[in-house]
Amino acid sequence: MNFLRIVRFIASHPLNEGERLSAVLKFIRYQFATRLFDSKFLVDWVNDAKFIVSKGETGLTGNLYCGLMEYQYMGFLLHYLRRDDKFYDIGANVGAYTILASGVIGAESVSFEPLPSTYDRLVDQIKINRIEHLVEPINRGVGDKAETLQFTNNLNCMNRVNNDPNNRDVTEVDVITLDDCFKATRNSFVKIDVEGFEKFVLDGGVDFFFNDNVSALIIELNGSGVSFGVEDTDVHKIITSFGFHPISYEPSSRRVSPLGSFDIGGNTIYVKDVDSAQQRVIDSESVWIRTANNLQL
Repeated sequence: MNFLRIVRFIASHPLNEGERLSAVLKFIRYQFATRLFDSKFLVDWVNDAKFIVSKGETGLTGNLYCGLMEYQYMGFLLHYLRRDDKFYDIGANVGAYTILASGVIGAESVSFEPLPSTYDRLVDQIKINRIEHLVEPINRGVGDKAETLQFTNNLNCMNRVNNDPNNRDVTEVDVITLDDCFKATRNSFVKIDVEGFEKFVLDGGVDFFFNDNVSALIIELNGSGVSFGVEDTDVHKIITSFGFHPISYEPSSRRVSPLGSFDIGGNTIYVKDVDSAQQRVIDSESVWIRTANNLQL
């Protein structure tokens, strides 16, 4: 994302309404700071949860400028999830969603991050929030069978299963399946962000996702599955076969709206019971977004 696109994104973000100039200036100040000082910054984020950020942490810095970088999806997680639920973060990266689930809500999380260097940063986020008792970080990938796969090292937060035979900058990672290792015994929420490998995660979790306790899913469908021979429509059909329905969510009004299909080019929220989801988000407690001028959501 180039400079002008970032500025437009920040200025148009819903949580920056009325504070757009201040948010853009925050972005500029941070860019100068990371160039002047080669150090890490500790940021108060939502309620008492924090995150550590440093130069190049593109998966987190948007939350510094915008409060919740993925406004609709992070807002839904914060309003839908409960302390007694379980959260599965598949493709956790450095753990933004894990921090929200366990650091803010207090739910237990299982967080999968295949690359060792990124996994280490995920563990740092868990430690700084003192949620080691709630989060099980797993340094493995998730797929359709137990095997060892190569993952790219050079795509930052978009690292993925490598399918380029000419790319030598890779790390070999053990891959597991959800069905081999997990069974949802309580209400569960799943986030999948695996850069095109979504179908294989679902194929390895048929029993897991058919389980009625798995009630909500956020998944990225942006066309990247084509490089693995998979169309987004195929993934959508698999998800709906498990009993899920696509929805959109407006966090400020807490409105759940059914969708006819998935949200092309980005994340989509799926739930098994639309009416129940609407009631859960209405009934949830508000949170304070510290990086959005202590805005209450």
